[in-house]
Amino acid sequence: MMKCGKVLAGALVTAVCFFGGAEAAMPEEQIDVILNQPITHGDDLEMRMREDGEFAVTDLDGNGRLELLFLQEMRNGVPETAEPRNENEQTAWEHIASVPVTRKLYAYEVSNNGKRLDPIAVVFTDDEIEPNLRYPESARRDTQRGVTYYHAATLTRVGDAGYRVSLQSVSLQKGVLQIQTIASEFGNYGIYSEQATPEAVFDHAETRQGMELDRSAFSEFSAKFAAGYGPDNGERFNVAVRWHPVQALREAKIRPNGMRQLFLDSWAGFSLTQKN
Repeated sequence: MMKCGKVLAGALVTAVCFFGGAEAAMPEEQIDVILNQPITHGDDLEMRMREDGEFAVTDLDGNGRLELLFLQEMRNGVPETAEPRNENEQTAWEHIASVPVTRKLYAYEVSNNGKRLDPIAVVFTDDEIEPNLRYPESARRDTQRGVTYYHAATLTRVGDAGYRVSLQSVSLQKGVLQIQTIASEFGNYGIYSEQATPEAVFDHAETRQGMELDRSAFSEFSAKFAAGYGPDNGERFNVAVRWHPVQALREAKIRPNGMRQLFLDSWAGFSLTQKN
């Protein structure tokens, strides 16, 4: 049996496994497969390049079959009723307008036979809030179940000046991306003439079981979450995902092997490094 991998700081991120019992393709060969799919060339690619967003190449479940992720963020502008009184207030509103009101995550995985990309279903166990996987805070691997859970804090704008921070656990299991919200903070942005950055004013927080948390308790919960949420018997990792703007594909497309290099660079930036 052949075993290959991507080893970083003592953590093994499986890079190749087996397709249908046969020896698997190396990541470089899988990227060639990805680049031959409709989603990365022709009309489908042109549609992607008309949209704002980013893409990344990963192996979230460590099965050796690469995934291609697209993440779009949608924003609303400064509300017409805002009527900022000075430049600082205008800048503060622009900061608020930069917070996404929603996201859309599209995910694909190289198939078992290594010849195509299969879409990955996204399942929410509670609130349907698309996770922000741009900056995952940590990961925990359940060694008994063989499942890796990625932890992300997802900031979403609510209404004109409200916000929500969702602490989410994301795992890829048997071709399904499972999203669970562990706890959430709710509040509003305070806008003051003296400062250009809006102040996040805490209102309340609660766990997925409905337990209310005050500001101090939620801060403590958030710190534990970022360190690697879950039972003590699981391995804990730092996570890196290298995203590239979808628009970068336009320039890469006209360079010899440009798109391949861009996808390889994204894959090279994906890693799990074990926490001490």
